[in-house]
Amino acid sequence: MKRLKITQQLLIVLLIVIIIPLSLAALIVTNVNQQAVRKELRYSAGITADSVYRHLMNCIDNRKTSVIFLAKSINYIKSDEKIYKYISDIKKISPDIKEISIIRIDNLSIGDKDAMVNISDNINQDSLVFYAKISDDKYLKEVISLNKIKDEIFKYFFNETREVYILDSKNKIIMSYNNGRTLINKLVPYFPKDDKVGLPFDFGPIKNQPNILLRLKNPDWKIVVVTPKKLTSYGIINARFKIIGVLVGTALLALLGGVGYSFSLNTNIKQLLKAISALEKGNYNRRIRLLKDPFTPYEVVFLVNEFNQMAEKINETYNNLQNANYQLSKLDRMKSNLIDTVSHEFRTPLTCIKGYTSRLLRNDINIDEETKIKSLKVVKQQTERLSRLVEDLLVIPEIESSHLRIVRDEINLKEMIETCIFSIQQKQDRMISFSMDENLPNIYADPDRVEQIVINLLDNAIKYSSNNTEIDINISQDNGAAVIKIKNECEHIPEYILNTLFEKFTRIDENLVRTTRGTGLGLFISKGLIEAMGGKIMLSSKDGFEVTFTLPLAVADNEQVESESYI
Repeated sequence: MKRLKITQQLLIVLLIVIIIPLSLAALIVTNVNQQAVRKELRYSAGITADSVYRHLMNCIDNRKTSVIFLAKSINYIKSDEKIYKYISDIKKISPDIKEISIIRIDNLSIGDKDAMVNISDNINQDSLVFYAKISDDKYLKEVISLNKIKDEIFKYFFNETREVYILDSKNKIIMSYNNGRTLINKLVPYFPKDDKVGLPFDFGPIKNQPNILLRLKNPDWKIVVVTPKKLTSYGIINARFKIIGVLVGTALLALLGGVGYSFSLNTNIKQLLKAISALEKGNYNRRIRLLKDPFTPYEVVFLVNEFNQMAEKINETYNNLQNANYQLSKLDRMKSNLIDTVSHEFRTPLTCIKGYTSRLLRNDINIDEETKIKSLKVVKQQTERLSRLVEDLLVIPEIESSHLRIVRDEINLKEMIETCIFSIQQKQDRMISFSMDENLPNIYADPDRVEQIVINLLDNAIKYSSNNTEIDINISQDNGAAVIKIKNECEHIPEYILNTLFEKFTRIDENLVRTTRGTGLGLFISKGLIEAMGGKIMLSSKDGFEVTFTLPLAVADNEQVESESYI
């Protein structure tokens, strides 16, 4: 039989004990609330319809009384001129009266000619007509603005969200409140057919949106109260979500204590299993992130702490081994580079010296004086080359151990650069342009070290530049330092290679076949010497290859600076 996990068991318990009972409770409560709210909406819509009915009938009755009073008053006025003046005065003082006139019976079309007051069914869209009997052959006609009656009916409505309509016998809108004409047109087919006068009837396609219709007799109008969807949403749908939310929140609070322990225990056990698996696969940096809470047992905390300490010790030992292996690998690469450099760079001058000295020592041939001098010059040049190689190798430990001996003095940079250029051009025929600020002061540095730096950089510039191209040297002044730029033309050097050129035994043409001679120490040594004298060096390959380094200018009072120091 397959064993269930803690999480699976917990889900089953929640489903049986909590989820199902709460779902049933939520269903019952929301259904009861829906019926109660629906009944309340129907009741409040009926109250609204009854209120509109009462206010409308009061307005009509008041207007009937007013028209009857005017008709009777006219009977006491004998002169027609006074009657028309009286009617005119009444119209002036009553802005809601659009028209008032006396008509004869032949001009009146009403059902009951003997009635004292009649309301015409044939009314304009914005008017209501009243008739009051003056005598057997005369009636008083009064046309009242519907806006006045509308204001009287709806002036007591505050914050009413329902739509209220007063329709005529042909279902045309006479008056409305919160008009939504599209909605009322959709409800006309649902009007009850057997409704009675004065009794409210509910209707509509949606049960939760009860609408009320109340029919009038005189005039033949209908009062329709429409319940909007937002009112239903607030009373039923929103309440349903609130009830469900409260039940869910209550369930979560009730389950928090029981679930907390199971979740904490399950999470910590999973973390322990994952950490053991990671450690087995060689991930010694993995640690158990313990979920600490009031439900976490002491045994779990103790086990996690012991495991993390064990993993820390294993990781520390592993890192030490890795570091030792890296150092050994680095030393092995340096040894290989050193052997390669010595075998490659030292063999050429030694072979040359050996060849020319053997030639000079031979007794079986006659060598003229000019040939001897040329041979000795070659031997001297190769000896100087060997001397520089040895000097480069010897200065490396001094740079790395920060025990580099620096003897500072004032240096005329122009004279030194020109000397270096002359020395280089004696060995290699290359065009070197030189420019500098006229008012540049002397620098304060070690003359031998500066000459070594310039020779190294010029030698690099010549080796790694195209043939028949010019080497450019420019010197300027910036913030109390001399800025020396040595630029040569060459192919673009990627940024990732530029970042490695200051390392020992690193060359641009680090391939299986070297295209130039050199030890790969020039930039490493130059950087160490420049920084030891208080300067900085930078490389750029945006437009050709450019080396920029700075050296401090001499100040007026050099007594504060020691002429000899160890960096």
